Amino acid sequence: MLTDTILLLFGLYFMAAGAGLLTDPLRVAKMIYDLEASPAIGFLCGAVMLFAAGGTLSLQNSFTNIFDGLATLLLAGALIEGLLLVAWPKPIWAIAHWMMPDDDHLRGFGVVALAIGAVVFALGAL
Repeated sequence: MLTDTILLLFGLYFMAAGAGLLTDPLRVAKMIYDLEASPAIGFLCGAVMLFAAGGTLSLQNSFTNIFDGLATLLLAGALIEGLLLVAWPKPIWAIAHWMMPDDDHLRGFGVVALAIGAVVFALGAL
């Protein structure tokens, strides 16, 4: 049950992020620049991610099947991203800037995010 919920939520998140990248890539780019320009907000976002992912990972930490393993890996990734945002955000910003050379590049990442989100959501719905 928990695994299904985690996969559904991550799938929805990826699809929403992909839709945002497709419909308004400049808004997403501005959001990243604003987040980078405000260390306090970046720290707060990282702390929330750290506690949410860490707490959920303490309940969902299994590789008994593909669904449990995927949910565990997604949570571990969110935990690592939260830790980086709190302790050392430069790698996060480097990846974000690499993704943003132009609108078409961001839209391409939007298509990829939508596809991954649909697959993860479908796996959670099974």
